[in-house]
Amino acid sequence: MATEYWVYVNSSLKKAQLHKSKCSACRFGQALKRTSDVSVDWWEGPFNSRDSGWESTQTAATRVGGMASRCMMCRP
Repeated sequence: MATEYWVYVNSSLKKAQLHKSKCSACRFGQALKRTSDVSVDWWEGPFNSRDSGWESTQTAATRVGGMASRCMMCRP
């Protein structure tokens, strides 16, 4: 199976972060949720390529008024 990418978005922390799907901080878009309120934090994806995932990360960061970053654990 090819690697998929997910974007974790947190509007209260003003961040969007790209992850590989198998990252322990991601777990296919099921991990890291700090709240049950999807208006505060959510996952976007999956994306089939790192480039499309990164583009979505940058767009999401702009939407929440923050910065885009890559996960330091899985280093996508």
